[in-house]
Amino acid sequence: MRAVKLLALFIPLTFITALPAMADTCNAFASFTCAKSSPNNVHFVGTGTTGQDVGILLGSNTFSVSLVGGAATHFSGDSLIILAAAPNGLTGSVNGVSFTSLGSFPEGGALGAITDTWEGLGISAGNIQFGYANLGAITGNPISITASGVGAGTIFYGVLVNSSGKIVYITANSEAGVLGGSTSVTPEPASLTLLGTGLAAVAGLVRRKSKKA
Repeated sequence: MRAVKLLALFIPLTFITALPAMADTCNAFASFTCAKSSPNNVHFVGTGTTGQDVGILLGSNTFSVSLVGGAATHFSGDSLIILAAAPNGLTGSVNGVSFTSLGSFPEGGALGAITDTWEGLGISAGNIQFGYANLGAITGNPISITASGVGAGTIFYGVLVNSSGKIVYITANSEAGVLGGSTSVTPEPASLTLLGTGLAAVAGLVRRKSKKA
């Protein structure tokens, strides 16, 4: 009996723990509201996987968004909105559309996954900002996206809204994308020590050769 009670307690706790990774909740933002059901059918396509909660590595500034499931057959008349979470200020544009600022990230279940992914990838988040860019009506699938002037480490999710302004499809954490690019890395103290030791050894070798000459 005790084992049954423990199991009954464990299952809900396991489900609650897994919620941040799911990001299957629809949150209204700007003028867009939520449909009754918003399946995770908007997938980002990159060059690999991150190994983190946010799963797709966008290896360059040009990538694509693929619509699957119901979104792939019912996107006529829908518009694609790109949600962005930037670790150090949100700048730039996607497909020439600048971001409109948001006070919070529209997918509540995704925020934990976003911050955990930054931490897992070693990205310092000092000035987190959120925004969205409405790319307009979808004319084909997949959709090519070009990010211009967007900082490395920015994370993208996609949202499809219908002609009534209702959100009908969204992106799961595992299918959201992390924009790549060059990032500055501060050398660790151990690395600096090793570099200093190597330079000292080279300097000593040069002095010895000079004396022999």
